[in-house]
Amino acid sequence: MNTAQILSEMQQALRDAEALFHSGDYTGSAECYTHALTLSASLPNDTPFDRSRFEASCQAGLSAVFGRLDKPFESFAAANKALVFYEANGEQYPADIGRWLMAIVNQGTALAAFHCFDDAHAAFRRAKELFISKGLDTPQNKTWLTMVEGNITTLSAHLAKEGGS
Repeated sequence: MNTAQILSEMQQALRDAEALFHSGDYTGSAECYTHALTLSASLPNDTPFDRSRFEASCQAGLSAVFGRLDKPFESFAAANKALVFYEANGEQYPADIGRWLMAIVNQGTALAAFHCFDDAHAAFRRAKELFISKGLDTPQNKTWLTMVEGNITTLSAHLAKEGGS
């Protein structure tokens, strides 16, 4: 397969992964994201392609998929891989803010599953700050913000209870 074919197949695998995620086929979505990452790794290093950004998108998606599949370790690992890119480069790619937020939220969810409540609380607060600083106010983002605020409230109550014991 030539480079153009690999790039095309990678993009299709990413689109398929997202469609399967939204339809609730999380296992199929994980397979497509993994296939996209495998194809990306097969590209020659000198290919003029933003491999880091593409792979961060796939990892952010995988973090969500693994969260839905109740695999917090895998979700946490994928979120962290995505965040390595977004923390360094996220400001340069405004179109990727949603993926950046997804990775932070999934990191926080995994941390809560690990009973790392202080760190989970910090991750959700960071996600909320990013939501607000970017002025994301579409109805879908309001739903996400409500979910994030709910997690912050729950974790705040838990931490207060732990501190009060």
